[in-house]
Amino acid sequence: MNIKMLLCFLSIVFTPYYLNNTYADNLSTDISVSKAWVMAMPPSQPNSAAYMTISNNSSQEIVMTSVSSDIAASAEIHETSDTNDMMHMATITSLHIPAGGSLQLKPGGFHIMLVNLKIPLKPGDAVPITLHFEDGSSSTVDAKVKLPEEY
Repeated sequence: MNIKMLLCFLSIVFTPYYLNNTYADNLSTDISVSKAWVMAMPPSQPNSAAYMTISNNSSQEIVMTSVSSDIAASAEIHETSDTNDMMHMATITSLHIPAGGSLQLKPGGFHIMLVNLKIPLKPGDAVPITLHFEDGSSSTVDAKVKLPEEY
């Protein structure tokens, strides 16, 4: 095998790996989260919801594939919709944050469900929520627990 063929082979094999890892390394700086909060619930309520605005400062769409939090047995991405004047909530597998845009998680729309809370949520507490992305990276945000009259 001559040197040109070897270099060509190596560039074909390693270029996608290099580009993928470069993108993953930069994702944490491309995503920013603001206005993150969790709804305070009575101690008898096992679930709560989290809301926030996720901004994508990159030139590529970013896909959030899951969420997690140490304060709940599980965390899920949900969407609320209105069909024939009936509100429905469904688990969804991913959220797409457009390039240079943002996505708002809010009551009545996209949100994060914290299922089977392990601790009571007290107003003013900070709840860590980790957002997991398609490329394998993640970002953790502290969401403030708020009473209904605060949102």
